[in-house]
Amino acid sequence: ILDTFTALEAELEAELEARKKQYEYYRNQLLNFDDCVVNWRTLGELCENIVSGRNISRVEDGAFPVYGSTGIIGYTNSYSYEGESLLVARVGANAGFVHKAKDKYDVSDNTLIVIPKKNYNISFAYFQLLNLDLNKIAVGGGQPLITAGQLKKYPIPLPPLAEQERIVAILDRFDALVN
Repeated sequence: ILDTFTALEAELEAELEARKKQYEYYRNQLLNFDDCVVNWRTLGELCENIVSGRNISRVEDGAFPVYGSTGIIGYTNSYSYEGESLLVARVGANAGFVHKAKDKYDVSDNTLIVIPKKNYNISFAYFQLLNLDLNKIAVGGGQPLITAGQLKKYPIPLPPLAEQERIVAILDRFDALVN
């Protein structure tokens, strides 16, 4: 029985890995605008703001999450941000890692907060930033670093909002299947 479960688990892991590769392939295809006529803007032009977090205090039983470079790193009793935004790790080996935050939260100083404008769908921006592999723009040897200034200057293809929403719908379905 254990051998059967081990074999089934190996098959499931292989299937999941294949689905992840398929998802990444289609994400790359959907977000590749090299052969299309789209407007190119800098990320700074497409965002309300790109700033560093600044939370330095955490408590064990706080009411609001504190996000760091790879997700929730603790809690606090006060929040600095509300709503949905994208977070980009800015320091260390995780520089360039992208994730979302929503509701009320705070952000540590090793993370950049990216708030897209209305004409830049936040989910589309999320998938686009994931696909860009931002770690490659990190500077510094021992301690890689991405600055808000670098992100603001980064060129981004911007299809019409309807196309952004169509791509998000497809990628959301893939993401739900894979994850």
